[in-house]
Amino acid sequence: MTEKARVAVACNLDTANPGSVPIVGLLETYTDALLEGGCVPFVLPATEDEELLGAYLDMAGGVLMPGGIDVDPLIYGEGPDLNIGRLNPLLDHYQIALTKAARSRNMPIFGICRGVQVMNVAFGGTLIQHLPNDKTTFNHRQTMHGRFPSHPASAEAGSVVGRIFGRDFTVNSFHHQAVGRVAPGFAVTARSSDGVIEAIEAEDGAFCVGVQWHPERLIHSLPANLELFRAFTAAALEYQNGR
Repeated sequence: MTEKARVAVACNLDTANPGSVPIVGLLETYTDALLEGGCVPFVLPATEDEELLGAYLDMAGGVLMPGGIDVDPLIYGEGPDLNIGRLNPLLDHYQIALTKAARSRNMPIFGICRGVQVMNVAFGGTLIQHLPNDKTTFNHRQTMHGRFPSHPASAEAGSVVGRIFGRDFTVNSFHHQAVGRVAPGFAVTARSSDGVIEAIEAEDGAFCVGVQWHPERLIHSLPANLELFRAFTAAALEYQNGR
C-alpha cells in the first residue's frame, strides 16, 4: 500500500446539555474531506500537556484545526462583545497549545473557520468579535446548504490559495467573527468582496494556511476546494517522509 500522510485533527468539545460532561467530537465533513484528499486522519483528545501533545505530533505529518465555537476574547486582550457566542477556554487553550507545538516543528497546519481564528490568536493576532457591528460588511452567515457558495472572494497571486483558486472565486460562509489584526509572520492572502479576511498564510513559505470559509463542504460542488485538501496532504506527507 502506498504510504499516506497521517493528519492529527484537533477535537471540539461540545455538550449535550449545559453543565454536562463535554463530548470529544468532530463533524464528519472534515474527516470525509481529509480522506478524499488522500490522507489518514485521526482525532486528538483535548489536553494542554506538552509531553502528550508532542507524542501525538510524533505520529502525524500535519495538523487540521476545525471550525467551532467562538474564541475567548480575553486571550487576545479584549472584553466580550454583547453578541459573543458560546465560549470554552479549555478548548481554546488546548487548540492554541497544539497549534504552537505544531508550528514549532514547522509541521503543516491547515485551519478552517474557527481554525484560522485560533491560528491568528495563537501567534499574537486579534479577532473581529461580531461582523454585523460593521454595517459595511454583508451577511457572513448563510442559511442555504454549505455546498453552495454565498459570496465572492479574491486571492493574492503566488499564495497557496491563489495558486489553487485563481484570483477570483466564491466561498460559503458560516461565521460572525473573523481575523482582525493579523499575527506577526502571517500575510493576508484572500479577502471577501467586502474586505473581510478569508485566508492567511505564513510568510516563511511553510504550509501554514488558514481559511475562513468551509472548503470541506464544497469539495464536490466546487472541486478546487478538494485540491486545497490535497495540497495540505502533500505537504504533510513531505514533512512525514523528511522527518
